[in-house]
Amino acid sequence: MANLVVAYVLWFFGGAWGLHHFYLGRDRHAFIWWSTWAGCFGLGWVRDLWRLPEYVYAANKDPGYLKDLNEKAKRYPTPPFNVVRFAGEVTVDDFVELFIGRILSIIVPPLAVAIGVHLVGNVSPEKVSFQWALLGAYISFPMLTIDSGNNLVYSSILSAIAVNWKGKSWNRDYLEKRGLCKRIFVLTFCGLIYLSLWSSAIYFNATITTKEGDEVPLREAINNFFTSPAWADTKESFRNLYKYYQEHGWENLYNKIVDSLDPLGETKAYKDLGLDENASEEEIKKSYKKLVKQWHPDKHMKETNPDKKAEAQKRFIEIQEAYETLSSIKLKRARRNKKSRSASQDRRDHTEL
Repeated sequence: MANLVVAYVLWFFGGAWGLHHFYLGRDRHAFIWWSTWAGCFGLGWVRDLWRLPEYVYAANKDPGYLKDLNEKAKRYPTPPFNVVRFAGEVTVDDFVELFIGRILSIIVPPLAVAIGVHLVGNVSPEKVSFQWALLGAYISFPMLTIDSGNNLVYSSILSAIAVNWKGKSWNRDYLEKRGLCKRIFVLTFCGLIYLSLWSSAIYFNATITTKEGDEVPLREAINNFFTSPAWADTKESFRNLYKYYQEHGWENLYNKIVDSLDPLGETKAYKDLGLDENASEEEIKKSYKKLVKQWHPDKHMKETNPDKKAEAQKRFIEIQEAYETLSSIKLKRARRNKKSRSASQDRRDHTEL
């Protein structure tokens, strides 16, 4: 039995991904919410706030809900026109067309439109005919050969009109229980297809603008990256980590990775002061005093080049922060070591007694 409180909790924390719909067995609804950013940029998510009780009644096969649904089906042989559902069909098919249609030119976009309309139209308790969605989408095909960009809007509207005119009916089987594994598999499969379409659309259509203003296609930029020195350095780093794992094991590898990430900023601090990590406290103070004098802003007041002046200011701040970082780290370690030695001494005294 579905619980309304649980449904609202899932709606609040995972509504953007359709978790509340998946919980209630409304998988198609969940996929639409996930693939269109919380139901068309959050509009559907907000609407669910007052629609959730009805969805819970449907999931639980509440006798009152079933009675109202049967009376409605008798009163209307086909589901009545719904403005929200119609708007959803037009909007979602644009999402699907955006990724499929951009890749496969003119012939396929109407098919993408039909898929989007069919997806929304089959949200329970209604179902629509894919043939009518496809027919409505392809009516505008002659216009697509002239201006595919703008006329796809007409294709979306005509497809939605076709299924609302002749292609929809009541879904008598949507309350039947389906296996959880099958539901997860279908949703995962559809999600992977959708993500692949996103990836393809971005890969083939996106561009990167350099600081000089040059536009580079993303696919070329990716290919260039895999032949760049940065990627060669990255591969070498992974090779070194793998060798380290072979010699020292997982636990030491984890510590190695954490150290390489420099969470305390210690490695950077030593580098800013021009020292190695084995430098003594006296060497740290000596280097700090020398660099502070060299990069002090007062020493560069008469500098005419603004870039050099800004560099001096930046270096001075970096040196100050580096010294403060190392001083703080060494102070904490000294306290920790003192505390550890004190605890060891107490244990020895207790043993002697």
